[in-house]
Amino acid sequence: MKGGLARREGHERTLTVVYDGECNLCLATVAKLQQIDTDATLKWVTLQSLLSGETPAWPAIAAVPPSKLAAQMHVTDDEGRLYGGSDAVLRLLREVPSLRRLAVLGELPGLRGLSRLLYRFVARYRYRLFGKNESCADGVCSLPRTKPSAGGSKR
Repeated sequence: MKGGLARREGHERTLTVVYDGECNLCLATVAKLQQIDTDATLKWVTLQSLLSGETPAWPAIAAVPPSKLAAQMHVTDDEGRLYGGSDAVLRLLREVPSLRRLAVLGELPGLRGLSRLLYRFVARYRYRLFGKNESCADGVCSLPRTKPSAGGSKR
């Protein structure tokens, strides 16, 4: 199924993903993952809705301090396990059949350390590298502004 919904009936796993709803890279990644087949149901929760209390914290995420939530993406599973940073990315990749091999590569001993280092760098500088989407700051989304036209159309 598309949209991050599980394909297997009877054994559906659910992963809940906490991501930065103001990060352009994060938003683009979520949009892409919602369009491709996954083996688990993916539930998406923005960091901002969690911190504001709009989305109540669940046991697996409740003990994570706000500063750590803001520093990296987090994934929780049905068993209550918590994955953060590059481990969260690798956990998601394992549920995407077309990307599963990347997860296997990323978990190799030498590459696991490299993936963690790369993730920390990108996470720290995500706004500088990819920009920040503030159109939904404070939970209120705004439409892009357009320039008023100078008058009728050309004929």
